[in-house]
Amino acid sequence: MSNSLAYHVVVHALEGRAGWTPMARFASAVSHVIQGHLPYQRYHAAGVARSPKGSAPGVIERLVNDFLATDINPSYLLLSSFRREADVFVAFNAYNQSANLGVQTSLGGQGAGNVARGAARASRVAASDPDSCRHGTLAIIDTMLATTRANAAAPDGAPKRSLGALALLLGIESSTAAEVAFVFENEGHFPIGQLAGRLGCHQRTLERRLREVGMTAEALRQAARLVRAAHRLPSADSLTMIAADEGFSDLAHMTRAFQAAAGMPPSLIRKLGKGQN
Repeated sequence: MSNSLAYHVVVHALEGRAGWTPMARFASAVSHVIQGHLPYQRYHAAGVARSPKGSAPGVIERLVNDFLATDINPSYLLLSSFRREADVFVAFNAYNQSANLGVQTSLGGQGAGNVARGAARASRVAASDPDSCRHGTLAIIDTMLATTRANAAAPDGAPKRSLGALALLLGIESSTAAEVAFVFENEGHFPIGQLAGRLGCHQRTLERRLREVGMTAEALRQAARLVRAAHRLPSADSLTMIAADEGFSDLAHMTRAFQAAAGMPPSLIRKLGKGQN
């Protein structure tokens, strides 16, 4: 149980904490691009704590959708990009098998409607499975299916998510953190030592401003690198080329980064994204 994980969106939704500012949401998104999972104990504790307060599916679903709106983790970038519901079922099952989740959820059917309610959950830990935890997971599945139907109806499919787009959505595009993110997303492996000069400030000022909002330049660079690489996985470029272009030391480094971030290696994400299953 000590090493088991849970997806961060469900944890935050179950906790339902007040006081999330736009900058706090941005910092959380950056953190969870790099590490998309939180300890299972926190997930389970949040589910247990929510039960006495009422765990109506509709309430939890609204909270889940709120956090999904600002989620740019590579696993969700994949799952929210599909245009066929069958692909969601295959990819979600593959994600559950690949990630070290405390409770694995499997989807046995393929079709429209409320199919997700028939999902089977298998616990890998010696703990109860609170209804609120189940509601949170099923809310993600329902949202992914709805997103897939919307993508199928749109000529160009799902719009690409990025740190820059998220900063605009949250209204913090003029912040130092957003400006740093823009540099890394637009220019790739930009040297951190040159950032301050690029933004017209001193290095200590840059570090202090980022520290005040719970971020670092290195975290923003890592997050931007993962998002850029994730968007390139459907291309014909080799994984080795993507790793080199995006600033990973080698393919093994990129593979470890994706496994920690998304619970899946980039090779699996590429396979699922191309429907090669």
